[in-house]
Amino acid sequence: MIRFGVLGTARVVPYGLLAPAKETPGVEMSAVASRTPQKAAEFAARHGIQRGFGSYEALLEAPDIDAVYIALPPALHYDWVRRAIEAGKHVLCEKPLAANAQLAQELTVFARQHGRVLVEAMHVRYLDRLRRQRELLAGGEFGRLLHIESCFRAPYTPMAKDDFRLRFELGGGAALDVGCYAVSCLRYMAGEEPEILSVQYKCSRPQIDRWMRATLRFPSGVEGVVEFGFRGFYMPRGGVVVTCQNGSIKWDGKGLVLEKNGEVSREVLPTKSTHQLQLEAFVKRVDGEESTALPPDDAVLTARVLDAIYEKAGLALRGTLQTS
Repeated sequence: MIRFGVLGTARVVPYGLLAPAKETPGVEMSAVASRTPQKAAEFAARHGIQRGFGSYEALLEAPDIDAVYIALPPALHYDWVRRAIEAGKHVLCEKPLAANAQLAQELTVFARQHGRVLVEAMHVRYLDRLRRQRELLAGGEFGRLLHIESCFRAPYTPMAKDDFRLRFELGGGAALDVGCYAVSCLRYMAGEEPEILSVQYKCSRPQIDRWMRATLRFPSGVEGVVEFGFRGFYMPRGGVVVTCQNGSIKWDGKGLVLEKNGEVSREVLPTKSTHQLQLEAFVKRVDGEESTALPPDDAVLTARVLDAIYEKAGLALRGTLQTS
């Protein structure tokens, strides 16, 4: 039995961990921690969690917690992942693993030195559409890969002025919020790491990107586009499109649309909870079994691309001093 503790009471916790935990054998939700005892107690009571701690430190000191789910703003991930590992806990950390690639790399090394499992919660990588798309591409029937476009544009939603996504010091900006999804999918589909050629962007406030579109090139010559945003006046969109010599493969609502040699067909794929698959993979990794859980090195590579996009745009890296 893996006894989980949660750092934070963010809106992702109920669907990102609590619901999947109810369907995953060998998982017990033991505790949640907030910065105030009252909030922790109320959250624990509302969601049927055994205990609520009024500080993150108190939860990490509990000897009967085996693993920790970190659901805090990105800029806080580095410190609390380290503290959790030092306390002997395995860690499932919400994306992004850290505010920039250097910090993500340090966490990766630290986890290995301490013999703890560290996994970034990049649930989109468990999508059947993404897996099947890469499988079809690798099959060769569509010919040589020419172009990949990965786009995650979230619907416009109002945000409070102090929302962490709008605060540089907390790792704000669209890149770390939804851009990590787009970049992770792009890298997975290409199977190699890109060079950033150009970046277009718009900001909600200084240094806080609300929309970005970057053009890329891979060592094989494949061209790419990655686009993401969370406060833009555009049509929401999410998905990956690959264009090959003989046609294209793209997502639709229920699966994939295949265009090959002028003929169009559709593949309907089963809908599975990506958060469920992610948790099951994490549990297997902790238990020492063969697992599809992403190694933290993958999070580092995604972070390097996001860093390069920020640098090409002339914006400061999150987790560093803010520049004008």
